[in-house]
Amino acid sequence: MKFARLSLAAAALAACGASHAMDVDFSGYMRAGTGINARGGTQVCFGLPGADTKWRLGNECDYVIEPTLTAKVAEHEGASWKVRVMPSVYRAWGQSEKGTDDLTTHFGQVYVFGDKISQLGNGTAWAGRRFYNRLQTGINDQFLENNDGDGAGIENVDVGVGKLSVAFMMSGLQAANNNRYALPVRLTNIKDLPNGELAFYVTPSAQLKTKDQNDGTEPEKQDSGLAVGVYQTLTGVFGGDTLVGLKHDKTGDVTNNRLVLQQGGMLTKSTHYDLLAEYRVNENAGVKSTWTAVGGRTDTHLGGPFRVLAELGTDIVKPENAPTRQMTKLTLAGAISAGADSWSRPTLRLFVTHAMWNEATRQVLGDNWVNGERLKQVYGDAKAGTSIGIQAEAWW
Repeated sequence: MKFARLSLAAAALAACGASHAMDVDFSGYMRAGTGINARGGTQVCFGLPGADTKWRLGNECDYVIEPTLTAKVAEHEGASWKVRVMPSVYRAWGQSEKGTDDLTTHFGQVYVFGDKISQLGNGTAWAGRRFYNRLQTGINDQFLENNDGDGAGIENVDVGVGKLSVAFMMSGLQAANNNRYALPVRLTNIKDLPNGELAFYVTPSAQLKTKDQNDGTEPEKQDSGLAVGVYQTLTGVFGGDTLVGLKHDKTGDVTNNRLVLQQGGMLTKSTHYDLLAEYRVNENAGVKSTWTAVGGRTDTHLGGPFRVLAELGTDIVKPENAPTRQMTKLTLAGAISAGADSWSRPTLRLFVTHAMWNEATRQVLGDNWVNGERLKQVYGDAKAGTSIGIQAEAWW
């Protein structure tokens, strides 16, 4: 990996930290690992074509490195003004980037924000490139809401009934005469039940275009979109936390409706559990398909740094006028972690993952978005497969 640019950025921020040692925070996330498949060769990962997510324990064939530096650069009337920089690396196994096999670094987040501005209801004003509106389910790494990109907005403004956030988001990688914008609005922290909160997410989107003055052509028309999500959270249910979500997402003649239920908590004093169920109905130009996902994970502390994990999940996709596809994945893992809690990190996991699928799935196995060609390359003639590997994961 080439670290020249990253090293210069780190050196600059380190110099800033030297003069203001207490004003720079270093955080981040990483995961990486290696493995083999039971037939020989490297680890392959399993996902059902037509399902947007995968059951992730022992089923992540990628590298992610996201070191994040947040520097407090000013303070005014009680508000803290900060700069956040996150150089990041992501690559799935077997992929090349920009014609090279080297891992390449890009800046996933670079933005300025003022925090706890009293005139904004103790909210935040920000502008730049950032992760935004990330509402994640965890064990299948799904983002129920996600508006990452370049933009600006105000966030978590106390409006009495809850906290209001509004942003304008675009992609900086599109053509100057053809782009899309999103205007995500959310209202969260609405106290509606004992130990419960309600949240609303509304995101309209549309095309921004003009004639290309080089050749006089108009960009192909894109439909406007609207996504509406409603999420109810509860604490103290079955010894843990509950999320119930409903979302409607429509762009032109493409519609996606979903229902999500997630439950997590302590099964015993030493065992944490996480359950997830989802049902989706997709329609594209009048052709419907459904996707059902049900799964769960247990994480048991054995003593000292040692723990054992198990995850079982199944996905069923029913395309209209086509055979039903199904895949079930089971992972057993032993782990060494820096703490007794299930969220303790860093952690090192030794895992065995086994997946089974039906003939309808085998016929389209290469369409799997999780390294589909690699999965088909090894198990394209089969209806089951196994991977064994070691993974490291940390956040700080």
